[in-house]
Amino acid sequence: MKENLFKITAFCGALLLSLVLAAGCNAQMTKHENEPATQQRFKDIDKWVKAFEDPERAKWQKPAEVIKAMDLKNGDVVADIGAGTGYFTRLFAMAVAPEGKAIGLDIEESMVKYMKEDAKKLGLNNYEAKVVPTDNAGLAPNSVDVVFLCDTYHHVADRVNYFKAVAKGLKKDGRVVIVDFYKDSKVGPPRAHKLAKAITLAEMKEAGYRLVKTHDILEHQYFLEFRP
Repeated sequence: MKENLFKITAFCGALLLSLVLAAGCNAQMTKHENEPATQQRFKDIDKWVKAFEDPERAKWQKPAEVIKAMDLKNGDVVADIGAGTGYFTRLFAMAVAPEGKAIGLDIEESMVKYMKEDAKKLGLNNYEAKVVPTDNAGLAPNSVDVVFLCDTYHHVADRVNYFKAVAKGLKKDGRVVIVDFYKDSKVGPPRAHKLAKAITLAEMKEAGYRLVKTHDILEHQYFLEFRP
């Protein structure tokens, strides 16, 4: 009787362990699916300039149409988080001139240096760039009309708390604009690195934002506007 009881107990223990391990594997797979690798570094400036500034990108990124859809005005202050080479930042500077300002924010010093040199070449005095830490956009309170992220949202770690802090930097009626790859888009990083639109919507809601506008002009990316 004791021997049978021991066998049953051992079997139940093994079964429980198997279930726990299976649950753990499933949890890791789910995390891998919905929370891609964050804080990718872009230190090889020459490599990324070729990628970000590739003329072919304009065919699917449609920068002029994105700028038009955002309805920017003279005097607006736009913070471009994860600006990279300033692909959009320079266009923001032109769109909000002469009284507005565009600020390219990036965690890579090489990218910020590139943007500063680009601003000088273009003669855009209202185009600034600065290095920011990975966990903070460094926005002064009530200082920005628009916070913009293109293909950057999925790189941010602890996104809910990050965007709670971002909200403090927005002026009254300020907004956050997010452009990022659909999970199944044919361009951009590997599928595992992309973040589903539903996850982005849920996280921004948890961070205290409401979706105010959706644009359907991009084939490979969702284009969303939020307000606190």
